[in-house]
Amino acid sequence: MRYTTDIVVIDLEATCPAEDQGNNSVERSSIIEIGAVRLDRRSLEITREFSELVRPEDYPIVPFITDITGIAPDMVKGKDTFLEVGQRFMDWYGPRNKAIIAAFGAYYDIPLLRKECGRYGIDYRTHIAGGAFDLRAVATAWLATNNHRTSGLTLNSILEKMDLGNRFKAHRAVEDAKAAAAVLQIHHLGRALD
Repeated sequence: MRYTTDIVVIDLEATCPAEDQGNNSVERSSIIEIGAVRLDRRSLEITREFSELVRPEDYPIVPFITDITGIAPDMVKGKDTFLEVGQRFMDWYGPRNKAIIAAFGAYYDIPLLRKECGRYGIDYRTHIAGGAFDLRAVATAWLATNNHRTSGLTLNSILEKMDLGNRFKAHRAVEDAKAAAAVLQIHHLGRALD
């Protein structure tokens, strides 16, 4: 399989108000970690990684977020806000049309990234064109082809069906980005690349 551009697989960890536990929305979320991997358009090998914690300004990290992600308030104390980290991510991502952005379940991560870029005046469109490549759809196609159920699935349950269950640390951004990249690699290459 050959793509016309590199693929940047992104994953975000976010916090929200305590009362939103388990039901966080893009509008009431603050990014606390950005993780991404760049896949070569021809080989699908990971060529670069991005991983940074972000100090949230709107919603502090609440205990249930720490329980899920392992990211505690003291870990982001003194870290840069999204203004600085988001710009570094966009610089790392590169110019428009040199990569397509992808995520597992793009319905949350991509709108949240756009929202935060807008809030901080970071020009999203200079770097990222169009929509996102949703790797959940790729996983669903692989599962159907391999006679697995395709409903009610999480990234972790899909990885188990692909025999990659213990390879990644869930709910840390760069690890989730690598796991989502492995879904694409398994689908096209029949194996995950190291």
